[in-house]
Amino acid sequence: MMEKRNRILVVDDELDLLHLMKRILEGAGYEVITAERGTDCLLLVQREQPDLILLDVRLPDMDGYQILERLKSDQTTHHIPVVMLTSLNQGPDFQKALEKGVDWYITKPFEPEHILKRVNNLLRESGK
Repeated sequence: MMEKRNRILVVDDELDLLHLMKRILEGAGYEVITAERGTDCLLLVQREQPDLILLDVRLPDMDGYQILERLKSDQTTHHIPVVMLTSLNQGPDFQKALEKGVDWYITKPFEPEHILKRVNNLLRESGK
């Protein structure tokens, strides 16, 4: 019987970063889906039910804070761990993400091992 792989949604408008994250996460055994826009993210969350979301703040159609707020206020998605993965590294940015319900905040550039450790921990904490 095949073991279920955890599904991770990566949302970023930088294609190079999407490809890098896909390679890192798939190499660690995760199933990865990607989105370049906030509206696509929200549709994919409903359709694919990811186990975790890596979310950039700066997206072309809506910002990550808006997406995070919608996810955390929806009964069907509030339980999904969300990690902000962003170049915004100022205190107010981090504070805003915390207020919206982010589960973790990682600034770019990042170490792949740090991402994998955080993803593993959050999935374990959420029972996935």
